[in-house]
Amino acid sequence: MSKPLPPVPTLKVSERFSDEIQILPPSSQFDIEEPPDPTKRSKKGWPFRLAFFALATVAFASALDATSLSVALPIIAKELGGTTLESFCAGVSFLLTSILFQPVHTALSDIFGRKQILYCCIVLFGVGSLIIGFSRDMKTLIAGRAVQGVGGGGLEALSEIILTDITTLAERPLYLGILSFVWAAGSAFGPLIGGMFAELVSWRWIAWINLPILIFPVVLVPLFLRLKTIPESLRTKFAKVDWIGIALFIPGLTLFALAITWAGSLYRWTSAGTVVPLVFGILLLIAFGVYEGYSKTPLLPYWLFTVPTRWGALLGAFLHGLVLYTVVFYVPIYFEGSLGLEPISGAITALPLSVGVSISAVATAFAIEYIRRYTWAAWSGWLLSTVGMGLFILYDSHTSVPDRVGLQVVAALGLGILFPGLGIPVQAASDELQAGIAMGTFVFARQLGAVIGVALGSGIFANKFAAEIKNVNLPGPLKGLADGYAAISMIPTLKTLDLPRVEKLVILDVYTDATRTVWITMTVISGIGLLTCFAIRELTLERTETGRQAFEG
Repeated sequence: MSKPLPPVPTLKVSERFSDEIQILPPSSQFDIEEPPDPTKRSKKGWPFRLAFFALATVAFASALDATSLSVALPIIAKELGGTTLESFCAGVSFLLTSILFQPVHTALSDIFGRKQILYCCIVLFGVGSLIIGFSRDMKTLIAGRAVQGVGGGGLEALSEIILTDITTLAERPLYLGILSFVWAAGSAFGPLIGGMFAELVSWRWIAWINLPILIFPVVLVPLFLRLKTIPESLRTKFAKVDWIGIALFIPGLTLFALAITWAGSLYRWTSAGTVVPLVFGILLLIAFGVYEGYSKTPLLPYWLFTVPTRWGALLGAFLHGLVLYTVVFYVPIYFEGSLGLEPISGAITALPLSVGVSISAVATAFAIEYIRRYTWAAWSGWLLSTVGMGLFILYDSHTSVPDRVGLQVVAALGLGILFPGLGIPVQAASDELQAGIAMGTFVFARQLGAVIGVALGSGIFANKFAAEIKNVNLPGPLKGLADGYAAISMIPTLKTLDLPRVEKLVILDVYTDATRTVWITMTVISGIGLLTCFAIRELTLERTETGRQAFEG
């Protein structure tokens, strides 16, 4: 009688999309082991929850500060004796330094460790807040705002990057949705909170309020955010830094961003003040792009743009930031300029936009978590955003209160849906070693869109305003309105003048026409965003790996 054959080794193809084949040891039985069910979530203990709360707190603080100071700039400039140029620099310095250093923070955290870079960013953000709060002149305030932006950009990026490390893709939609809700709430409520502090207490509290908020992450991060360390010497880590890439990227993007931001407002598009930095900035960025193909640890690796789902979502994030920030900036201007509302009243009237964006962001994340699919969110988000921006075109100087509120809802739903609707595809298209860099680039793309959106909106508004106002016979105190770029700063003056009703309505209609041109442009850009959905494919969300710097709590 022949002996029974020994068990046959089982072959299993590696899930890391490679040609590697693993031979598993023979089993005493021929039973096939069931793979772990990715839909079963591991229970998260208090250390994880407190660490996640710390990440949400820093994301909220950064998002809040990005939008809260701009509404108070007229009051700040008056108190500190600021010039037009200084007011401009104070308004854009946070966003500029934020986008400049986000890719740098992302790359450094991959080399030195997420926790270490996060803590540095918390310190920078707090120091910047102190400088702003105690500033006695505009130059000091601008410096504080720039320091705050360096830290704030890192806080926003690292909160989402660390989240990708400490969660699996299978459970990430829920946590990413909560983080998106916090970020959207901070961005949307920033103008209201900034306006209330400036008018009711002191504009300095816009900066000081960050200090008690930062107490939570300062305490919780070292105690509960326990991540796997990178076992390399400090010398090895420094050798990995893409120093040449940083040296090309920061000055290149600085020159480019400054040129497009002040073009038309401080300098004409054809002037040397715009053309020279724009050309040099583009040349440096081209050199940066070429060099990144040779760098061993690039800031923006080429593989980010090799998968259609990933680059489609990254392009969508850029357009999303462009539309979102433009809307958040110009809706209060419409309420103040066209309807004559006070800053706080205008911010309150814009609450449907703020609340709608926040609620739809977290609701979409819960929906994706439940149905385990995400392409519907990208499509519906862009479709609603396009329709919603089209509805904004109906705004005029006679819009009723119900219409002021109701017309915001559709756009708010669409813009909120896009937070998880674009973030989750980036995650699904990246493995656990790519996810951190991919998410950092996603945040950078959204913030870069914000900077360009504010600059684009400013140029469109000012040019349309100047073209319309030249047909109006302006009284002496309002002669400055002939310069379209002075239209926003002169809204308080317009409110204090006792003009004949017909004459005032004519001027208000010019504000309406200028903002309507912005809405038309954003409608077109939202339609372009809809086209990016063709690149986004439905990929599995059922992966259970965590990142290289995973949670050890």
